[in-house]
Amino acid sequence: MIKKYKGFTLIEIVVVAFLFSIISAAIFSVLATGRNSLTSGESRVGVVQACRNGLDSMIKELRQAGAATITGVPANGTNYSSITFQIPAAIASAGITWSNAIQYSLGGLNGTQLIRTQSGNQKVLANNISAVSFNRSAANPNVVNINITAQKNTFPGFTAGQTIVTLSSQVRARN
Repeated sequence: MIKKYKGFTLIEIVVVAFLFSIISAAIFSVLATGRNSLTSGESRVGVVQACRNGLDSMIKELRQAGAATITGVPANGTNYSSITFQIPAAIASAGITWSNAIQYSLGGLNGTQLIRTQSGNQKVLANNISAVSFNRSAANPNVVNINITAQKNTFPGFTAGQTIVTLSSQVRARN
C-alpha cells in the first residue's frame, strides 16, 4: 500500500512566494507613484496659492495709491525689485492725508518671502517667492505692472521635481 502525502512541495512553495513578491512589488510601486503624484499636486497648489495671496494683497493696496506717491519705480519701463507708495489715511475738505510709506519687497527667510513694510513693521505676505518686479511706463504712469514668481521643490533635495509659478497683473493707481 502506497501512502499519498497531502501538502505542497518545496518547489511549489518557492514558486508561490516568488509570484507573491512580484505582485506585492507591483502594488507598492503603484501606491508609491500615487503618493508622489499627490505630494506634487499639493505642492503646486500651495505654491500657486501663496503666489496668488501675495499678488492680491499688493493689488488691493496699490489700487488706493496715488501715482505721485509711488517712489522707487519711475515711469521708465524698467523693472524694479521693490516699490514704495502711500495710500490715503484720511480724506477731509482740506485734502488727502497720506499714510506712512508702504514698501513691498523680497526679504525674510533666505530672501524668499514677500514682505510688506510700513513704519518699521514687517508683515510676510507670501512664502517661497523667488522674484518680484514692478514697472511703470512713461505712456501710462498710473499703471503699475507686477510680476511675481514662486518656486518650491516638490521633493526636498531633488531639483527635478520643482514647481515654478509666475503670475502677472496690472494695477491702476486711483488717487
